[in-house]
Amino acid sequence: MLPKTMTAVRWWAQTDVRVDQVSVPGELPEGWVLIEVEACGICGTDLEEYLHGPIVSPLEPHPLTGAVVPVTMGHETVGRIVRTNDPAAAPIGTLVAVEGNRFCGECFWCRRREFPLCEKLGSLGQMADGGLADFIAAPGYMCVPLPADLSPIEATLLEPLSVVVRALRRRTQVKDSSIAIVGAGTLGLLAIQVAKAWGARDVVAIDPQPHRRELALACGADLAIDAEQIGTLADRYPARGPDWALECAGNVAAAETALGLVRRGGTAVLVGVHDAPISVNMLRLVLEERTLTASVSHVWDEDFPEAIRLLEAGLVVVTPLVTSVIPLSRTVTDGVDVLARGNSAEIKIVAVPDALWRP
Repeated sequence: MLPKTMTAVRWWAQTDVRVDQVSVPGELPEGWVLIEVEACGICGTDLEEYLHGPIVSPLEPHPLTGAVVPVTMGHETVGRIVRTNDPAAAPIGTLVAVEGNRFCGECFWCRRREFPLCEKLGSLGQMADGGLADFIAAPGYMCVPLPADLSPIEATLLEPLSVVVRALRRRTQVKDSSIAIVGAGTLGLLAIQVAKAWGARDVVAIDPQPHRRELALACGADLAIDAEQIGTLADRYPARGPDWALECAGNVAAAETALGLVRRGGTAVLVGVHDAPISVNMLRLVLEERTLTASVSHVWDEDFPEAIRLLEAGLVVVTPLVTSVIPLSRTVTDGVDVLARGNSAEIKIVAVPDALWRP
């Protein structure tokens, strides 16, 4: 017998995130399942929503999900199916990662399988109730079965790992290429490992924090430097810059650094989220045929399976990235507020239901 109420971390307004008691999802729509959450990561976009929202939190009923604030946060969700109304879904008891992107399936972008660009995108944890709760309801198709021996806490990294997989697919040639990773947080440290797993010849990490640079080297980076050393990179490459750069820090300086780093004909891919404008030297951009592009989120049946393969094969190691595991009831005080203060040594904070938390 499932409980009638549960703990949920909900966004109410800017800098107003609360730990509430709400009803457990009841009757499931056709094609949906109910998942008992075992772990959920706190993401940089959760922090952005807390500090600067509403960015995506719906103040009016969302056109696809119907949700309106307060909305339960969390989109790096892992748990077990406990109820189902989807005969095609994995069996009850299966450990799954929730991909989280709801899409309409009918618009121009959905017909091109560019689901993260759906004009009605309604991601769980952002535009509908997510996984920073004891239970989450989700469409069965987005619940990806996991290997039985995979730790739920480690599996929360599958969502950001799939973001990196999609971002690295933005340029067709990873093998034998040189890549600069700007920002050695969760995404950057995962990007280093995926790039090396896919055969990148040289990977340089750039981050201002010494402990993150050390972790970047442990994750396989060939070099880890701070911004003051960027000028030394030109001599490292025959073309005076790397083939491409991946921006994973989510700020103006990182975005401008990524574009300024790459060689003639190189590509800068922006992954970090922020809403400030960046300056672009159009003369260099055009005359040197540099490419500036971006990547967002992931596709449930392309990027998530590859992320699982990388993790299961041991090509990506996530244990060093999980720096704190906290009880769900302390998500705000021990999670969001800690990250909001900045200059933290934290990489990834994972919340688990209070019943599963062990100090």
